[in-house]
Amino acid sequence: MEENREPLSAIAIEKKLQLLRNKHFSEDTIALVKSDYEYGLTEEEISLYLNKSYDIEQMKILSECLHKDVPKDVIDIIKNTKYSVHQMQVSLEFYEKGVPVQTIKEVMDKGEKPITMRRLYEEVLEQLNNVKEQIPEESEYVKALISQMDEVVEKINHQNERYDALNKKLSEIETSKDDEEVRERLVKENQDKDALINSQQNELNKASSTIARLRDDIEKKDKEMKRMGDRIESLEDKIISVATENKKEAESKAEPQESQSISQADKKMVDTVAVPQNMQAVANGIPVYYQIPVVDGTGNVVQRLPIERSVRKSSNSGVASLFARLSFKKKSRADIVKLVASGDFVPAQLVQIKSAIEKGLTESQLVELINNNISAEKMKEIIEIAVLENSMAD
Repeated sequence: MEENREPLSAIAIEKKLQLLRNKHFSEDTIALVKSDYEYGLTEEEISLYLNKSYDIEQMKILSECLHKDVPKDVIDIIKNTKYSVHQMQVSLEFYEKGVPVQTIKEVMDKGEKPITMRRLYEEVLEQLNNVKEQIPEESEYVKALISQMDEVVEKINHQNERYDALNKKLSEIETSKDDEEVRERLVKENQDKDALINSQQNELNKASSTIARLRDDIEKKDKEMKRMGDRIESLEDKIISVATENKKEAESKAEPQESQSISQADKKMVDTVAVPQNMQAVANGIPVYYQIPVVDGTGNVVQRLPIERSVRKSSNSGVASLFARLSFKKKSRADIVKLVASGDFVPAQLVQIKSAIEKGLTESQLVELINNNISAEKMKEIIEIAVLENSMAD
């Protein structure tokens, strides 16, 4: 185990010792580890005994095994934490004296006390020595054969150690490969999720933009409808005022067209007679300005002929018709106010009715909204639906 040893520098050793201090290892343990690093043991070798389940004496036994290049299979036998320091020490001692590894394993597995283990190991050594003594010393062939067998066993043990180390490295590589595959899969899944989230966020942004635009359009339309409603009301008032004035003026200034059937001589006489316009006299129950006077040669009125008159239709009949329609509309609005006044509405409902009027709902829609006497929340939703319906009808 001394091949390819490269002792760490003092700085590297101090860093590793500081890690042990952070993990609250004892000062005796830290001193032992420092000594082994300075001796040239690797971190992997030191990790064989760096276990808080061991006491310092057990750690020293395992450190001694590493210093003496005890094979790994022997260390694996004696490093079990259930063995005491004396059991470990006796097994190491008799391994060095030549007790076979299999015998050490069997004795250790029995869990005997150290004194019993020592006796068993001594019996095995004695038997081995007797076997060696029975072999003739002159039999050089047998000795050489035994020596070759020992070398073969040692090489096999060494190869087993190498195979174990190789298998461990292969396991680590396989595990690393699996971890890399898992990592790549997780990265791909995260990328897919990020793409999906970005796509959904873009859709949300588009929807939010559309909603904002629609809200702006609705607000602009509401403002335009309110402005048009105010304009219409102003125009209605002006039209009603003009129509009223025109009607009064027409009634005050209108003069009936008059016609009558008289003789040609009477017509000539009428043409020569001037009738004052302000005449208010009445003859035979007919106003003077509706009669034609007939005079004699001296200029005296001898007869008054009634005029057959036809009244000309006023050119303002269309204005009067419009006035009538507007008057009916005003009356309808008065009826809506009456409906609201007679109903048992809370302030929130009145606010919604006012909003419905401002948003230009038709008379039938307003009457339906008032007569049903629904809650303010439902009124609000119905008003929005009616506004939408009216806009679609436009």
